[in-house]
Amino acid sequence: MSGLTANGFERERLVDIKAKLEDALKIAFGTNIDLAPQSGFGQFVGIVSEALSDQWESQENIYNSQYPSTAQGSQLSNVLMYNGIKRISATFTTVTATITGIENTVIPAGSQASVASTGDIFETVEECVIPVGGSNSVMMQSVVPGKIEAKAGTLTVIETPIFGWTSITNAEDALVGRDEETDAEARDRREKSTQALGRNLVDALYGQLVNLDGVEDARVVSNGTDSVVEGIPPHTFQVSILGGDDTEIASTIWDNTPQGILSYGTTTIVHTDMQGFLQDIQFTRPTEIEIYFKIDITTDATEFPASGEEDIKTAVVDYGRDNFKISDDVIRSEFYSPINSVPGILTIDLFIGVNPSPAGTVNLPIALDEISRYATTRVEVNIT
Repeated sequence: MSGLTANGFERERLVDIKAKLEDALKIAFGTNIDLAPQSGFGQFVGIVSEALSDQWESQENIYNSQYPSTAQGSQLSNVLMYNGIKRISATFTTVTATITGIENTVIPAGSQASVASTGDIFETVEECVIPVGGSNSVMMQSVVPGKIEAKAGTLTVIETPIFGWTSITNAEDALVGRDEETDAEARDRREKSTQALGRNLVDALYGQLVNLDGVEDARVVSNGTDSVVEGIPPHTFQVSILGGDDTEIASTIWDNTPQGILSYGTTTIVHTDMQGFLQDIQFTRPTEIEIYFKIDITTDATEFPASGEEDIKTAVVDYGRDNFKISDDVIRSEFYSPINSVPGILTIDLFIGVNPSPAGTVNLPIALDEISRYATTRVEVNIT
């Protein structure tokens, strides 16, 4: 049986539709009618069966649009609302640029420059006046949202000609934005959000925190012992959280704080409860630990690309940003894969640390209130 059944939606297939139409025509006009594809009856069957098949497919899509595991695109965005969350939008890449030129030259907000190698355009978010000395720093933002790279020293092309503005560059990598959350990412986050309804307050708090607007990552750790554990006092819990609004975070923590148990952290926000009493809510903004790499390689000159050194830096930084979150130890061996993604590499000596020109060959421990950070300016590649 086709249609909505106890087993879900059963779609009628094109071959079955054609068979039913042919049987109906035989009943109406006799079994000897010509149903060959080139005949009149055959062409009628082909046209009608295809139209009916399209309708069945449309009905199946409507049915699937109701469920997180099968909904896609805007359909999934609508389904997410049933869990009180929404798809994470793309964000803009930002970068601090140094503008050089003639004293008192005014660079209006919206003035544009681009990355020499990619053509990606950034624009100033505020007016900038070149002071005595001939240079000034200004914040710039990509004109389109998404994951747009601007490595140190690459934002060098002036796109908005202004008399007195002679050059531009960026000393540090841009803070890369993010692309819109994919369907797969949204489904995974929805599953985590269901923990917000769990009986365990740690899971409930985590599930609610990661779904607050602007939150990139969070960790909730409870210490129910009588001793200090990893810096957390007895009978307290610590929230380490990256991004998000302080007030919203504090309110969410209070809603999930058990009686007699205190939150712990380096940031204190005063929250007014339903009775009007003031409550000190604490949480921690993770300390950013800058990770340095020294990569010594030998290469096959015939296969190693001209852009190989920069490709290695980009691969290492992208992997670190994507895979190491709050409290994640930096696992040295995991970086061999992104390095080896560049062709023509024969041998690799990899060193990591928290200072320039590292010599370490062991993993780097990251505390509960820390997060590792990555930039191409902190990746040294030596080719022999």
